[in-house]
Amino acid sequence: MDDEVKITPPLDSRSDEVKITAPESGIQRAEKIARRGVVEAVPFIGEKIAEKQELPMPDSFGERLTRRTFRNLPYALPAMAVNPLVGGAGLAASTLLGQAAEEFGVPESYQPIAEIIGGSIPSAVRTFAGKTAGFIEPQIEELYKKGKDIFNFGPGAKSAAGMKYGAGETEQLAIENLNKFTKEASKRAGGKVTDRIDGSWVDKTGKSLGNEANRIFANKIFISDPKFIQEVTDLSFKAEGAFGQQGNVVKTILEKNIGGKRTGGALVSPQFKAEDLRSAIVEVNDRLSSASGNEAKLLHDLKDSLEELAATNLKLYDPKLVKDYENWRRQYNSFATIRDAFSLAGKEGTTAAGQLNPQAVLNVIKTRTGGNPIRNPLYGDLAEFGQLMPAKSMPRKGLAMAGLQTLTESPLSKALQTGLQPRASTKLEGRLRTLQALSPAQQYTQITPDELRVLEPGRK
Repeated sequence: MDDEVKITPPLDSRSDEVKITAPESGIQRAEKIARRGVVEAVPFIGEKIAEKQELPMPDSFGERLTRRTFRNLPYALPAMAVNPLVGGAGLAASTLLGQAAEEFGVPESYQPIAEIIGGSIPSAVRTFAGKTAGFIEPQIEELYKKGKDIFNFGPGAKSAAGMKYGAGETEQLAIENLNKFTKEASKRAGGKVTDRIDGSWVDKTGKSLGNEANRIFANKIFISDPKFIQEVTDLSFKAEGAFGQQGNVVKTILEKNIGGKRTGGALVSPQFKAEDLRSAIVEVNDRLSSASGNEAKLLHDLKDSLEELAATNLKLYDPKLVKDYENWRRQYNSFATIRDAFSLAGKEGTTAAGQLNPQAVLNVIKTRTGGNPIRNPLYGDLAEFGQLMPAKSMPRKGLAMAGLQTLTESPLSKALQTGLQPRASTKLEGRLRTLQALSPAQQYTQITPDELRVLEPGRK
């Protein structure tokens, strides 16, 4: 017993010295058991070292559990450093299942198998959760965090797998998100705020914006400033270099609308009607509907130059008109984007209910801006979330499937999904988890105490 005094006979038969050892305290005993576990984690020679250091074998359940825990701990610590939850769960599951095998009398040679199975369970659960809820990706999660206060995003929005119904984790939330997206887009376009985009809305909004443009641009003469002339000349050279003289859309638009009476080979007239500049802006927006790649970028650069020239000239007439024009400019660009999305074939741009497809709107913006979507007024805090909430069709379901989905889409299920959703792991984390799970196999490499006595006959 631990509280008994131990009397050790002299090692030398010629000596009369008797060694009396004070009893070990519980803490001292536990410390030695833990040390034995750590030492036994060393492959091949761990048990040999433990025997040489005369570290005791465990006698009770608590001591056996302590020994096994500390034997597994060195292999668990690296995995816990990169993922405390999975690494810690792997340590606990491996230790507990291995200890249960020992307590139920499973032979020692089979106990490491139980530990390997236990250590693999957390990774298996993590993989299952990832396949059902999607793996959290940091890049997507950053966008999710920005948008979750604007839209009702579920955990799927943090992964490439996406939310169950595209725009939401449930059918109802998907509808709410699409309605909200469409209302905000229609508001930015200056038309009637609506959750349904149809031909009537496009027609009325287009006419309303046209009337506002007439008010702003009517009966005015604009002049070409040096900055504008240099910008459009550079753009024309770029367009001709990319598409040839016949494909120079920049030159075609300028000559058609504000060419006027040019002298000395100038690309545009020194002065022209404001309505002609407005026509050029409208034509650029129309051409952007079918442009792509470098052509779209050149056209968008031309649009910016034309719009800035309009603002500069309007300021000379009435500074108040500049504010009206900037508002019209944002609304018209938003309207043109919505119109392009609405005109997409099939239900790609809008749903059967007339809601805008956020992903389609984002794709239209990328095309119109030549790959620089931040230039579009619908992008910030709206279309930038398009990749997280694509519109999907919602087919009718049978009674059994409807009941099952009602259970899996409950608030409790959503909370569990959020709590268990794993992050996408790095290659290092995966290797460390594998090392941790398979580490009990190192016990098969050990020189056991019985083998040690055979190899070193003088040992007791």
